Amino acid sequence: MARIAGFLTGSAAAIALILLVIGVPRLGEPEARVVEPEAPSAAPAASTTPEPAADPEPATASELVAAEAPRPDPLTTSVPEPDPTPAQWHAFWSPFGSRIAADGFVRRLESVTGFDFRVVKVDNGVYEVAFAYSDEAERDAMLSTIAAATGLELPDS
Repeated sequence: MARIAGFLTGSAAAIALILLVIGVPRLGEPEARVVEPEAPSAAPAASTTPEPAADPEPATASELVAAEAPRPDPLTTSVPEPDPTPAQWHAFWSPFGSRIAADGFVRRLESVTGFDFRVVKVDNGVYEVAFAYSDEAERDAMLSTIAAATGLELPDS
């Protein structure tokens, strides 16, 4: 019986502490909150931004509309066309046994060569590192650049 009383007392104390720190949740209220202006204090707060000059006349609705920046219409905004030459991917190293090892290899290659590499999951526990190319000449040039930058002996270079 003492254990149950201790458990209930501890739980009640923990809940009370959480409610004290976080506050009482208000269910069913909308997310938006209205910020009310603060009452002026005796000492003015230091501001890091300059205050705008007081405008003797309020702006009219037409001035506010003219001052508003134009926003692009998401329905009519054109999407750039993809590159007309489709890229092919070339896996150039023996498969890795883990995604972590393949990702580490990619990070190192990208830092040394500046090329974009991808890790491709072939099967469970089989990950290959590949790069994109558009033609055979580009593929051969990238392989020779990788070999020269890393000192690795690549099979197709």
